[in-house]
Amino acid sequence: MLKIGVVVDNEFDHDHRVQKEIQLLLNQGHQICVLCFDFGDNYRHYSNFTVVRVKIPKKIKDLLVLLSTNFNFYEQFWVKSIAKFITNFELNAIHTHDLYMSKATHLGIKKSNKKIPLILDLHENYPAAINSYQWATKGWRKYIVQPKKWYIKEASYLKYADYLIVLSNSFKQNLISRYSFLATDAIFVNPNMPNLNSFKHFETQNLHVDYTSSLPTLFYFGVVAKRRGILSILPWMASLLKEGLRFNLLIIGPVDKADKNEFTTLINSKDLKNNITYLPWADVKYLPAYLKKTQIGLAPFEVNAQHDSGVANKLFQYMYGEIPILATPCKAQKELIETNKCGLIYKDYKSFRRNLMLLLDKAYAHELGTNGKKELQNLYKNKEDQQFLKAYELIEKSYFK
Repeated sequence: MLKIGVVVDNEFDHDHRVQKEIQLLLNQGHQICVLCFDFGDNYRHYSNFTVVRVKIPKKIKDLLVLLSTNFNFYEQFWVKSIAKFITNFELNAIHTHDLYMSKATHLGIKKSNKKIPLILDLHENYPAAINSYQWATKGWRKYIVQPKKWYIKEASYLKYADYLIVLSNSFKQNLISRYSFLATDAIFVNPNMPNLNSFKHFETQNLHVDYTSSLPTLFYFGVVAKRRGILSILPWMASLLKEGLRFNLLIIGPVDKADKNEFTTLINSKDLKNNITYLPWADVKYLPAYLKKTQIGLAPFEVNAQHDSGVANKLFQYMYGEIPILATPCKAQKELIETNKCGLIYKDYKSFRRNLMLLLDKAYAHELGTNGKKELQNLYKNKEDQQFLKAYELIEKSYFK
């Protein structure tokens, strides 16, 4: 049994990936302590593990992140906090989330004078991600953030880790091909699969949602942003509705500040407004109920290195709901969809239109949706979301030998 410190530079409570990993580690008998931020909200209490919350105004945190590429204020803040965290709880290992936290965690371990392993959990291809964020690449901010520097920083930040956790095998192979110092047996794949037990529990509660339509419903669940592709396909949908295709669109998720005006204009256009329902937020517990009311799941991500790095959790959620997926050819999601015949891929307006019309056929959509649910069940059966636990088995053997 290990005493594991989990470090998240956010609130943690709404991060389903981190929450699920913690539960799996607890199931193995490990003790868990979490170090995260406190932005002043009402947070839940956890009886089976410890949470240490560092109080900080959200605006101050955002400013420190903005400056973090070229100034070490944020890094030093975390170094001190992590060193204290390790010492106070006598930790055996540190599981830190996201590439940019790697150096601070390494220095925190060093400052604590403890020789404990660092497990780095990559939620995304961070250099590619930050170079796609409008807040980091537009206006005066790009001169301060200098996002392109992260392509150079990536190698040194990866070197701090003893073990890596990544989203997909394709991203693992990509890293190995680019960095010869990485050992394949020290990298573990943990796809963004939802917590199956939670979803089953939500369904037993018979939660109802205030949405219904006599038309087939296309569903998008998640952050609304240009980089996520949803804004790009809205004009296509307006054109298809003008042509006479009959469908509704349900979008649930917060809108990136930089894209809010454009999104608002699009959904209120005369050709779309009568066939679209937008909800800024819905608790994930209602997702199974929404899935029952939809026919097609949308995954329109821009094709780039960030989105190639893994399959977004929304695809697994659509598979759980037995609805076919209409997606762009991002590497990992294309492989999942085509291998398991659980959706269709589009590259442009012409292929989007053709494949949407195919999926509006109920029998064909049902066939693909059934394939998706079957594959998701196989992934759970094969414990694909538990492979990262092998890193802790190796640590445990080394620690107690």
